[in-house]
Amino acid sequence: MKMHNLLLLVVALLVSFSPRAGAADFVPLFNGRDFTGWRFGDSAALPKQPPAAWKIENGVIAGAGDAKAILASQWEYEAFEVEFEWRVTAADYDADFHVHSARLLDAAPIRIAKGLDGGPQENDRGEGGYNAGPKGMIGGQGKARKAVPELQKPVGEWNTWRVLAQANVITLTCNGQQAWTCDDYVPRRGYLGFRVFKGPLELRNVRLREIGYRSLMDVAGWEVYPGFGGNGPLEQHWVRDGLQWTFKGPGPSIVTKKKDFANYRLRLEFMFADPDPSNINSGIYLRGVHPWQAEIWEHKWGSGLWGVLHTYVPAQKNIQDLGKVVRPAVRMDNPSGQWNYLEVRVENNVVSTWLNGRTTVDQYPIQEVDPKFPNSGGIGLQAHWPWKEVRFHNLRVKALK
Repeated sequence: MKMHNLLLLVVALLVSFSPRAGAADFVPLFNGRDFTGWRFGDSAALPKQPPAAWKIENGVIAGAGDAKAILASQWEYEAFEVEFEWRVTAADYDADFHVHSARLLDAAPIRIAKGLDGGPQENDRGEGGYNAGPKGMIGGQGKARKAVPELQKPVGEWNTWRVLAQANVITLTCNGQQAWTCDDYVPRRGYLGFRVFKGPLELRNVRLREIGYRSLMDVAGWEVYPGFGGNGPLEQHWVRDGLQWTFKGPGPSIVTKKKDFANYRLRLEFMFADPDPSNINSGIYLRGVHPWQAEIWEHKWGSGLWGVLHTYVPAQKNIQDLGKVVRPAVRMDNPSGQWNYLEVRVENNVVSTWLNGRTTVDQYPIQEVDPKFPNSGGIGLQAHWPWKEVRFHNLRVKALK
């Protein structure tokens, strides 16, 4: 009996010290070098120089005190877990960490402020376009939210915060101890970000996992798309480095081996890396069908166009419409050399695309236009003349019911 109890204790200890479930799904939100994945305003494009209030030194983001200078995520999130480390070097500090906020960070902060750490912003400051929520509380009710300064480390030491968000349930953990859980947090979807009133606030090791998404970055999950693009094996023309695919060309298009994607939300980043982006052309095949695709190209219409019949006319150097083509409502592409943030939603044979903060195609009834559009299929990355370098980053997909 004693031996049995000892074995149970050993198993319990092994479980308690084993890697946390889902830890491998975390993706860095800060690469330690630049502000890729972040923005300083409504525009997704990054300026040549960041605002004076934000800088990166020795792999650390430092935010000075400027209420108007936001640092916001490019993506909005719904269900996720985010972790980051922060510290201050002055005793009189005042900042906000936003969860499920509007695009310009005017809602739902969690305080990083002397004596108020972890608590809600209860009063409308009137700074930076804040909008007070119910009962004067920014970002909603969240009745269980409370300040937990006792869980924070002294000035000059690094704190580790983790926020778990699922629907309207939010849990804050500070330095390994649960601070609070509330089940009435609103809104349920939005952006992450930071705003510093009195700094400096330093940040590092920012990472996140999106709950419900599955990575598509495994090379073994892809194969050559037959009949379109150049020739040669996948590995020769598609180079994978961590969370990045780089199409070197001239080579074939590729498609997932899994062919039963029906209703889903696909998220990825893409970049035109060629010094001369003119005529660059790529895209995301929807349900494995050419040419139904979320178009990725350097064109006056912008990426996000997709359709049944269109063709490039080299002599005219333009796109000729042949019918059943959808143009984006607005051109949202970032400049060549910067990442673009693309979401494609396919649900009940209706397709929408979102690019860099704006919906570019809104609920297009694809099967009504093309009755042959299949009910399911693979997800493809298109290779296309003139074979210029295109990079894809962090492809992930979420099945929709």
